[in-house]
Formats: sequence, structure tokens, C-alpha cells
Amino acid sequence: MAAGRSNVTRILISIIFIVLGVNSVFDAFEALLELDLAGILGSALGVLMFVTGLFGLFRTKVKVCRVLGIFICVLSALNFAMALSNGLFDVSSLVQALLAWIYYDCT
Repeated sequence: MAAGRSNVTRILISIIFIVLGVNSVFDAFEALLELDLAGILGSALGVLMFVTGLFGLFRTKVKVCRVLGIFICVLSALNFAMALSNGLFDVSSLVQALLAWIYYDCT
């Protein structure tokens, strides 16, 4: 029963990663043109989430998904810390970090 829940959780988080990643892919070009460090980091994170979501959805590379989940968690936590240092409370970065940790745990 627990394995079934883990698979459903992995699939749901993979779909969330794909949706969030697609949005960031469109913003990547604009961030590169403006040379915005936070924007570039966010765009790289989005591309990473998109790829991880595809790998997780098709269950092709389990070890790669776990490693990418750790990278997403760390990068999202860095985004959150950067926003917090600027006086903003970026909920989306915090949620992405927590989702990545759950994703790592269920793969």
C-alpha cells in the first residue's frame, strides 16, 4: 500500500515540476537578456524541474531523479534565502524546496 502512495506522490510532484518548469523556460531568455542573477538562477531551476519532472513521470532514471531532487531543493532554498535577504518572503521557492525534498523521499 505504501508503494502505491509513493508512486502517486511521485507522479503528482512530477506533473507539478513540469508545469512550474515550463513557465520558467519561457522566462529564461528574458532573464538572460537582462543579466539578472536571480532570474537566471530561477530559470535554471525551472529547466531543472522540467527535466526532473519528465524523468520522474516516465520513471526512467531513478538515481538521476534523486540527485536532481537534491539540487532543486538546494537551489530553491537559495532562492528563498536571497529573497529573504531582500526583505521578501518568497513562498513559491519555499514550496518548491519542500516539494523537492518530498520528491527525493518518494523516489
